[in-house]
Amino acid sequence: MTPLPALTPAEPVAEDVVVHRNVMVPMRDGIRLATDIYRPAQGGQPLDTPRPVLFERTPYDKAGTPRTELSVARPESYSRPELAALLVREGYVVIWQDCRGRYGSEGRFTKYVNEAEDGYDSMVWIAGQSFGNGRVGTMGLSYDAHVQVAMACLNPPGLACMAVDSGGFSNAFTAGIRQGGALEMKQATWAYNRALESPLAQERPEILRAIEAEDLFGWMRQTPWTKGRSPVRWDPDYEAYLLD
Repeated sequence: MTPLPALTPAEPVAEDVVVHRNVMVPMRDGIRLATDIYRPAQGGQPLDTPRPVLFERTPYDKAGTPRTELSVARPESYSRPELAALLVREGYVVIWQDCRGRYGSEGRFTKYVNEAEDGYDSMVWIAGQSFGNGRVGTMGLSYDAHVQVAMACLNPPGLACMAVDSGGFSNAFTAGIRQGGALEMKQATWAYNRALESPLAQERPEILRAIEAEDLFGWMRQTPWTKGRSPVRWDPDYEAYLLD
């Protein structure tokens, strides 16, 4: 089995759950993706018995709180650590990963473009670890569903099942990015909101203020957009995605 690269110390999440935070998983081009691995434990030490793995890749912060893990009975969403602990107690190893260029991961983020290969490479890495039993289930909503379908197209090792919720498309021109060829304007709002969280905006407060000052509704009436004349003109990466 391939050893875990730069494995961080196991931190307790609960008496029976530990996490290795920000394990940097290498991709084929050398970019490393930040990955949290939750494992069953006893006495603060991870148990070595191989288990099935649940895996989710996300651009929305692997350590944050999703807006979806709730119910009528429990209207407050579980955080990712809370959800991971619940699933570990059901008998799984749970892995959350930041997509390329998002939060703890290296590289530059371009929506959709790298997800097939990054997902495949991550699955190859998981398949080489001693904590897994060779069976991996993937999960996720919206963009986290898109990444599953992209990865599955490459037939990665160990993929046993997928929970694809409100995402994934076979033809983005007819449904997904466009509807019968007409651009879905949610792509602009998505790019705008992600640009607010981008490394550039976090490193340069003046860029963040400039993005926040844009009149997004006003831009919707000023199409077509061009380079330097768009709602995300302050962040070249997100503007390039939107125009492409």
